[in-house]
Amino acid sequence: MDQHTNHAPANPPKPIRVGIVGANPDRGWGSGVHRRVIALLPEFELTAVCTTRQDTAERAARQFGARHAFTDPAALAAHPEVDLVAICVLAPHHHAVARAALMAGKHVYCEWPLAVTPEQAAELAELATQRGVKAIIGLHLNGAPALRHAARLVTEGYIGCLQAINLRVRVPGSITRTMATRAHGTHLLSIYGGHLLGAITSHFSAIIEWTTRGAIHLPPVDETGAPCPRDAPDHVLVHGRLANGALLSLDLGSMTMADMGCEWRIAGSAGTLHLRSAAPDMPAMEALILSGAPAGEAMRDLPLPPELDCPAIPPEPLRYSAYPGVEASRDALVAIGTLYQNLGEAIHNDGPVFPDFAHALAIQRLVADIDAALIADGT
Repeated sequence: MDQHTNHAPANPPKPIRVGIVGANPDRGWGSGVHRRVIALLPEFELTAVCTTRQDTAERAARQFGARHAFTDPAALAAHPEVDLVAICVLAPHHHAVARAALMAGKHVYCEWPLAVTPEQAAELAELATQRGVKAIIGLHLNGAPALRHAARLVTEGYIGCLQAINLRVRVPGSITRTMATRAHGTHLLSIYGGHLLGAITSHFSAIIEWTTRGAIHLPPVDETGAPCPRDAPDHVLVHGRLANGALLSLDLGSMTMADMGCEWRIAGSAGTLHLRSAAPDMPAMEALILSGAPAGEAMRDLPLPPELDCPAIPPEPLRYSAYPGVEASRDALVAIGTLYQNLGEAIHNDGPVFPDFAHALAIQRLVADIDAALIADGT
């Protein structure tokens, strides 16, 4: 018999039973992405859903094959057939839902941000430790294969000594009423800025020094043309230094629908890496193409190691419906699927998980400090 033949374990662990809070049957990140990922990963099973109305909760349960439907997130978390609570609702509700789940002793996957304020995030991080559960924050770029490979190449010395990370990002969203003000914690810096700053810190090095500038370019109207006061910047610049000595520049904007996408330039003493959005018409931060070259050579696309993919996600389709008119890339499902797999391994083996709520707290504090500097500067 071939000694390299793989065999399934005699007693594979039981699937981790998941309850999704924010499983709208018609739209949303919970039903459009999380529900699909959970259905594709054999180590997980969707057993419960929660929406704000009983009729939509029951319809979601029928549509997605869940046994239980709730309108109260705390009741979902308390149910004995729920091991893990996935939080996919608007940011202002993250703290209350996560707290209920942690108090029930359940594991948690919370979409970014963890809470609206650092104080709320600190409470949740401490509570997760006290309750001895596994709690992961949905910073998607921690699971993005192209960015993970870029970080690996930097560690392996492909570009020599890391000197600078230059990042330019143009994303949609700030025209909407929900992202126009700071009050609800869902503006450009708090959402997209958190994902990007978290990725830099996770993959490369901590940000130890920074300066910032911001501006509001959009007119005081929302996506419908109705009057909408604005106090959240739709354009933010951050310049800084990483703990490893590399310099950082982040140009993050949501003030135009032109030239959308992400561009990373990671420069070192012996070479350069580039990451660019895979589809200009869908500037998903997770969907990236990696290229690179040693100094003096022409840039070329770099293939991604198969082990960085999430093979449970089918190669087709490349896009999935998330919201009406808004699609999620396969790369987004791969990134989130990778985070779920990391969480599942931590649950089954009682090991550490990353990015955890402590990491979320660190990024939330950094974002809050940058925002406070913008406010002090008059933006």
